[in-house]
Amino acid sequence: MSDETMRLPGDAQEDVAPQEEHRYTSQESLRAGKRKRIVIGVILAAIAVIALAAIAFASFLNAGKGSLVKADTGDAKTVEHQGVTYRLKDNMASICVIGSDFENGGEHLDGFNGQADATMVVALDTETGEAACIAIPRNSMVDVNLQHGGDFRGTKRMQICLAYALGEDDEEGGELMCTTVSRLLYNIPIEHYYTISISGFDALTDAIGGVEVEALEDIPYTDIKKGDVVTLHGADGGEQIVFDSEDVNWTGGTAAWYVRYRDMHEMNSPLARQAREQQFVRAFASQALEAAKSNPSVITDLYNTAAEYSTTNLEASEFAYLASVLTEHGIGTINLITLEGEMTFNDESEWEQYIIDRDALYQTVLDVYYEPVE
Repeated sequence: MSDETMRLPGDAQEDVAPQEEHRYTSQESLRAGKRKRIVIGVILAAIAVIALAAIAFASFLNAGKGSLVKADTGDAKTVEHQGVTYRLKDNMASICVIGSDFENGGEHLDGFNGQADATMVVALDTETGEAACIAIPRNSMVDVNLQHGGDFRGTKRMQICLAYALGEDDEEGGELMCTTVSRLLYNIPIEHYYTISISGFDALTDAIGGVEVEALEDIPYTDIKKGDVVTLHGADGGEQIVFDSEDVNWTGGTAAWYVRYRDMHEMNSPLARQAREQQFVRAFASQALEAAKSNPSVITDLYNTAAEYSTTNLEASEFAYLASVLTEHGIGTINLITLEGEMTFNDESEWEQYIIDRDALYQTVLDVYYEPVE
């Protein structure tokens, strides 16, 4: 047998080993390629899920915008005033915000929901983020619908704070306030309301760790003096105030007391309180939105905290849309407006009355909801 044909076992193993190594390397490459395809597939699936979630959230926000924003312009939506033509703005959303004097833990009287100690219309330009907060003094004399069981029984002129009380429940009270305020503001559409009880101010304040303000006046039963920079807290987040006076009994925190207190013996005290209410709302919103920039869940937490103390016909999508607009633009451009008028007494009511200056009111509506036509 020649050397060319002789093969030793070792020689044979040397011939086979490269083939086995190639097969093992190919299988490993196949497995690596398969793992790479799986990873790429997972990444693509995650991107798809995120994209779908983004689309769903955008649709969610658009649904909220669609129900909040009344974009209806045209010749019928223009007015002439003092030689100037004004056109109704697109993309305006309006919410009637009501501060009820009802305290959680108290008992509703049949057909009486408490009074609206604070009434504000928040008018938001959703394109620019500019917002106006129109405060309507609680003693403003307005026409209010009288109804029973859903049946319209005419109107009666009375203080606007009583309109909420005439509702048979919180929902009807909120709807009645929207109708009353819309009529007052020359029929600007106002369909959404948000009512919060006085107890809610303490809870919301504690939820963001306190609200800092510069005191606008001395606040009895506290150490707060005019000009002091103080951090207001709720009953659970700071010192609790407890007192029983001739005019009012109170148990709660400095936040709720700061916005509720008024001197019952001073005729213009409701206006002083209204200034503190506006100040508190602005400070609270500014601090909450600043916190939400780094932690968006703050908005959800506040919504859940407020739910126990509030009634609203705003849907979740509408809340989310408003929050997205405010988070994007901030609250620095809010314009605080108090309707001009005069506090007086007359035979129309035994209580003090605030008579709104109709000319100034009309100009306010034009300034907030309209823009001059070039």
